[in-house]
Amino acid sequence: MSYCCPIDPEKKKEWEEKMLQEIDFLDNDIKKTSEIFSALGHPIRLKIAYFLSQRDHCVCELIFKLNEKQNLVSHHLTIMKKCEIIEAYNNSKWRFYRLKPEFADILDRISQIK
Repeated sequence: MSYCCPIDPEKKKEWEEKMLQEIDFLDNDIKKTSEIFSALGHPIRLKIAYFLSQRDHCVCELIFKLNEKQNLVSHHLTIMKKCEIIEAYNNSKWRFYRLKPEFADILDRISQIK
């Protein structure tokens, strides 16, 4: 039976319990999700994510592909790292970045939307 905002105290209590059970996200989950959407909402960061979904890149490769200044690319990489979208590692004297697998899956699904 479906009902909305019941007046009967017994049904209201049952309704409130049902509403509480349907809450999917806690405030922290919503905040984290919002930060991720915000991070991926910037065109440069979205381009970085798509490049990193293809393979790991060093900063100089991203600078070249984006045709942007080093400090701007580094700034966007820092934001993406804080949101745990990407990971960084060193290989010899170079710093490389990789997209976390769960975000590669998300980008793949988004690209399938027509």
